[in-house]
Amino acid sequence: LRWTFHFVGIVWVNYALIRAMQNAGDRGKTTGFNSKKFYLTIIIIADILNLGVFKYFGFFRDMLASAGAPLPAAVRDLNIFLPLALSFYTFQLLAYAADVYRGVITERPGVFRFTLFILFFPHQIAGPIMRSADFVPQIDNPTLDDRRFYNGCWLILGGLVKKVLLADPMGIIVAPVYMEPHTYTAWSIMAGGMCFSLQVYCDFSGYTDIARGCAYLLGYHIPENFRAPFFSASARELWQRWHITLATWLRDYIYFPLGGNRLGPVRTYVNLFATFTLGGFWHGADYTYIAWGAFWGFLLAVERFVEDKLGFNTTPEKNGIPRYIKIFIMFVMFSLGALMFRSQNVDHAGIRHSSGEIMAVMFKGLVTHGKSEARNDYTEAGGDTADVEGVFGKDILSLNEISPIDSIIFMFIALFLFHMIQYSPDRLEKLRRYDAPLLIITSALVGGILLPALAVAGHQFIYFVF
Repeated sequence: LRWTFHFVGIVWVNYALIRAMQNAGDRGKTTGFNSKKFYLTIIIIADILNLGVFKYFGFFRDMLASAGAPLPAAVRDLNIFLPLALSFYTFQLLAYAADVYRGVITERPGVFRFTLFILFFPHQIAGPIMRSADFVPQIDNPTLDDRRFYNGCWLILGGLVKKVLLADPMGIIVAPVYMEPHTYTAWSIMAGGMCFSLQVYCDFSGYTDIARGCAYLLGYHIPENFRAPFFSASARELWQRWHITLATWLRDYIYFPLGGNRLGPVRTYVNLFATFTLGGFWHGADYTYIAWGAFWGFLLAVERFVEDKLGFNTTPEKNGIPRYIKIFIMFVMFSLGALMFRSQNVDHAGIRHSSGEIMAVMFKGLVTHGKSEARNDYTEAGGDTADVEGVFGKDILSLNEISPIDSIIFMFIALFLFHMIQYSPDRLEKLRRYDAPLLIITSALVGGILLPALAVAGHQFIYFVF
């Protein structure tokens, strides 16, 4: 109930302020009190405060406590709930207000249409982040034909397969690596990053596929959020394919207002770094998310410097061995970022390890964790390896390996097939005439046999917490 009141209250406050901003524009007032700029400022402050209080209060409180700042008991003990879909609808509201201010949006929808646009349920929980142009013109004219019906059903079915048969089982495989990274070999830690990359893609794109499928069945189209991201051959290309609606939001409402690439090369690199660092912080109130965003901002800035200043093309344009190598390198870069993104606080054996500590152990382990690392440490400490191995077995002093390898290989093959089929629809166009029987057979196979037989304990969608 509190989520509902919070949702509706914020939406209606924004609606009232946006209408006031439009009325101020009618009077020709663009500066000063009771002007378009005044109302835009109020909207930005209100929405950022709403986001900051509910999402980042605990982060800043803990940061102040760690710095030794005296905090009242009421502040230390305060536990604020996280409103559902807070980050996503905040960005949507800010984008709408900014577009009204810029004159991009001139329509004045009623409160019902505005509320429906913000709270349209399929995309609300985890995106995609819609613009008014994506949805408002469709509100009064939902269209459902055979093509949309089958597209919606295939998207829902594919999203279920991604989530239940790929993401959830992979989550069980990678969890121990992130729980105790000090006990795993270097290659297992790197594999953990790669496996989480698969998990987060199948989890997040699986949800958005289901959301888009539901929208189709209601007669609406919402924008695509992924476009074969792991076939990207550069950092820039990857962010044109991964979480597309977030990347374009960051570009239009942070990068461009900061100056974009109009203020010289140095400022361009700074703007890229700042934009993606803020994008990382949007994902969560933790240092690891900030590090993840800064990592991508740095990669994008370096890539632009190499291409623009040094004149070296880092992205092979034609398919071939050089491009495939670069695609693999980008997947490795994405997986290194995944080590940051997935690192979370861990309570183990009565000791709390912070997310930053887990992340540090992982990156250190990439360099130091050989198969015999534990054996060498035990020997240097004066222990007798023969005695301990005689009692507990030969593997007692060996670091763990990620497993099961056969399941991991199967899931990566499935990931490759999804990239090949879903994002190249022309390959299957000749089969679309058989949509009805194929859908019935595939749904029976997946829903009647595979899901009950292979599904593991369900996990929350990863992006629900953002």
